[in-house]
Amino acid sequence: MSRSGDRTSTFDPSHSDNLLHGLNLLWRKQLFCDVTLTAQGQQFHCHKAVLASCSQYFRSLFSSHPPLGGGVGGQDGLGAPKDQQQPPQQQQPSQQQQPPPQEEPGTPSSSPDDKLLTSPRAINNLVLQGCSSIGLRLVLEYLYTANVTLSLDTVEEVLSVSKILHIPQVTKLCVQFLNDQISVQNYKQVCKIAALHGLEETKKLANKYLVEDVLLLNFEEMRALLDSLPPPVESELALFQMSVLWLEHDRETRMQYAIRSNKKMLLLVGGLPPGPDRLPSNLVQYYDDEKKTWKILTITELHPISGKQESASSSGFRRRKTREFSNTTM
Repeated sequence: MSRSGDRTSTFDPSHSDNLLHGLNLLWRKQLFCDVTLTAQGQQFHCHKAVLASCSQYFRSLFSSHPPLGGGVGGQDGLGAPKDQQQPPQQQQPSQQQQPPPQEEPGTPSSSPDDKLLTSPRAINNLVLQGCSSIGLRLVLEYLYTANVTLSLDTVEEVLSVSKILHIPQVTKLCVQFLNDQISVQNYKQVCKIAALHGLEETKKLANKYLVEDVLLLNFEEMRALLDSLPPPVESELALFQMSVLWLEHDRETRMQYAIRSNKKMLLLVGGLPPGPDRLPSNLVQYYDDEKKTWKILTITELHPISGKQESASSSGFRRRKTREFSNTTM
């Protein structure tokens, strides 16, 4: 409460909730809706004031076109007015019906585009290209209720619509949801969404969460993870590195699961051999201490561009485990 002379200003904290509740009720009953949005053939009847108050896209679109006689064009190829025939208006008793204007001789007839641009109701019907109907429905639910229902199956669609329509509040909620849902099971899916929408923080959290979560797995869970299809990481080399991290996390109790030999082995992965060509090697070799020589353990494939190495078979690093590993280069 604030006072100024003989006047008193009182703030009602429940007003915003009551207003939102009232708008939601009008939306549910389809009362006073003045714009129709269409996404993937599904129509949504809404209120311009609600859309413009939350979306920079709609605020710019509605403010740049007058309600009557204004041409309508979508921004970024998103909003496209939908041409609809006008319902016949009832004639008032006190008015006389005016005859339609006659075209002068030699005047070309108007094209469908001309009718579209001069239609008073064109701004009230918008087709949103690139927006899914599911994503749009969930975004509208948020606008009228302040709540949005998200799942890993729908969050990408909601995120796409919120970015297209410039609704940063919904985008923020989607990012928060993804960050809270990261697990070993959905790591690749979350990373894919994060990469597609440029969510670098989410991608970093997913990578960090994966490592921390894997370290806590028991032997049976770790073995199931390594054998799962598709694998949790993109390359055989990453699986090997993940296995080494898991072993080193609890070395005393987990080294018994490394198997085939009790001897310490020195591995040589790739490297640049001597010579004028000096092409990266695709060999994984181990040093035979008894015969004092290097022997081939497996062969990897070289990435055609980056030169990164990946295993040539599913039996690569996963099934060729030794007592202890170390790396070196030539």
